[in-house]
Amino acid sequence: MKYGIGIDTGGTFTDSVIVDFDAKRLVSKAKALTTKQDLRIGIENSLAALDTGLFPEVRLVSLSTTLATNAVVEGKGSRVGLIIAVPDENSFKFPDNIPAEEVSVIRGAHNLGGIETAPLDLEAARKAVRRMKDRVDAFAVSGYFGIYNSAHELQLKDLITAECGHPAVCGHELSSGVGMVERAVTAALNASLLPVIGELLDAVIQIMAEKNIRAPLMVVRGDGSLISEKAARSRPVETVLSGPAASVIGACWLTGLNDAVVVDMGGTTTDIGVITGAIPAASENGAAVGGWRTRVRSIDMWTAGLGGDSRIRVRSADEILIGPRRVVPLSLASRECPALNGALKALAATEGPALKDLDLDYFALVKKPAFAVGKYEQMMFDALDGKALHRREIESVAGPSVNIDRFVTLGFVAEVSFTPTDLLHVMGTLNLWDGSACETAMKFYEKKTGLGREKLVALFFGEIIEKLKFNIAAKSLAEEGIALPTRESRELLGALLRRNGDGGIAARFTLKRPLVAVGAPVKAYFPQVADDLDARLVVPEHAEVANAAGAVTGRVSAIAQVFVRPLRPVGFAVVAAGEHKVFEEAEPAITYAEQTARAMAERRAEETGGKNLETTVHTEEKSAPLASGWGKTVFLELKITAMAIGRPYL
Repeated sequence: MKYGIGIDTGGTFTDSVIVDFDAKRLVSKAKALTTKQDLRIGIENSLAALDTGLFPEVRLVSLSTTLATNAVVEGKGSRVGLIIAVPDENSFKFPDNIPAEEVSVIRGAHNLGGIETAPLDLEAARKAVRRMKDRVDAFAVSGYFGIYNSAHELQLKDLITAECGHPAVCGHELSSGVGMVERAVTAALNASLLPVIGELLDAVIQIMAEKNIRAPLMVVRGDGSLISEKAARSRPVETVLSGPAASVIGACWLTGLNDAVVVDMGGTTTDIGVITGAIPAASENGAAVGGWRTRVRSIDMWTAGLGGDSRIRVRSADEILIGPRRVVPLSLASRECPALNGALKALAATEGPALKDLDLDYFALVKKPAFAVGKYEQMMFDALDGKALHRREIESVAGPSVNIDRFVTLGFVAEVSFTPTDLLHVMGTLNLWDGSACETAMKFYEKKTGLGREKLVALFFGEIIEKLKFNIAAKSLAEEGIALPTRESRELLGALLRRNGDGGIAARFTLKRPLVAVGAPVKAYFPQVADDLDARLVVPEHAEVANAAGAVTGRVSAIAQVFVRPLRPVGFAVVAAGEHKVFEEAEPAITYAEQTARAMAERRAEETGGKNLETTVHTEEKSAPLASGWGKTVFLELKITAMAIGRPYL
């Protein structure tokens, strides 16, 4: 038998599974808390809970990780020097919010046909590298139309290697899509992530060796496909959004469905994707991460800030807000810090008008910063050591000027409050951590709102259901080309979904595709969601570890694009990043372009760990109408896209 191990490091849990490739079934699964201060610990704990007797027979290990996404959002990683080659460095205006510490714009350009229109200013590049090399850890380079001729980018990469030996990343190595700014951003982010992903992969390989797992390691990309550990080290930016992508792949593998709406409800977000013909839809615009638009290929996911760890904020009986902020559930924090329950009881004993402005605003220490902090900030960290304290207590110790929320954003302090996970403890459908803390929190909310326990539970549960329904409906409408661009349109959809016939009108939204729900809490919520959306619900066995299953059951894929363009006065050019050839006639140019695209895609798939490849070629012609002559067009370009798909090497 051939076994594979899938690992998914989520926001709350690190899941792992063992699958039998021959029998196509899951044979062992485990969960452990994700240890954000050191992901290795959570991975090691999760693997230790699997059937370790099967480890010597494992032939593949694959990892889905939030690390790259989180590092981009949090601004972690290497210091990057970005060098950009453009037609005229004096007139080119580059955006200020580029994820690089140092930016240099020099002269050098190609045109759409891959012909050099401005020679590369190597002397300016050399000066830039020498100026930056002691201020940065890695370089990114992007050339004007470098996707049609990579010569300038490769020259810059060689120059950097010769001058300082820092790692250098070229834009054309990561994307063949147009958009110089997006490609430059992608290259810069990739350079910043090199050590981040490298350290994680080193740790996983060490864990595998310690546990006698002798198999290749692969990583899930943002489009759900797999790449080798070596490729992930050089192109770590491609692993952003790998978690949501793995959930879609895992849902298909667990259910066998080829057409479905897949909803993954995790700790931080609910991610919704649509599968048609066994292929997840890919985003045409590239992944948006940390406020930057990239050229990273990713699954087209609809993400809502609603998960098991979303904060439930109660301002009054008529104003209950859920998400998008992620916090540590009270039940988990109380298990780790038993004194929290006593503090909750004291808060719940509050009487009178003071209740109005009170909420469950608790904080716990994650880790102390290595950099120097001020006197009052240090007092805050000392007070939090081993405790969970209310915001009022922290302010009384360290003063109101200390910015607690800043340290939450930086990851040194965790916010603790009531969540959907705590609600499930109250409802009796979950008994994972300290349920008594959740009961105490409910007593506080009863006093604050004047509502009974049963009514409060129904309100909380109902609001979660409505948010899930809205986001599934909105994503489904978007798939049909119906956007909700305004606040009024979104409010209208939400109001219609809430019309259950109690008043003078009822609305019904029918989901024709099966609704596949995966993630730990879905059995509690989705029977009601599916009933309200008139959908066939499928919650597969092992739904709680679908991401880990998807991590190891995905396929390897690679895409290559080659363009055929007319030349003046006659002829046709075949262009790509590393290809430029001229033909007199269109037919041999197209044939050569198709062969080149196919070969490039297959080579890339093999380099990233694929075998038994199946390659498809798609052509797309672009024409424009003539200024005169009704119905006549002129040929502008033929884009040839080849996709090679195969199984990973075992």
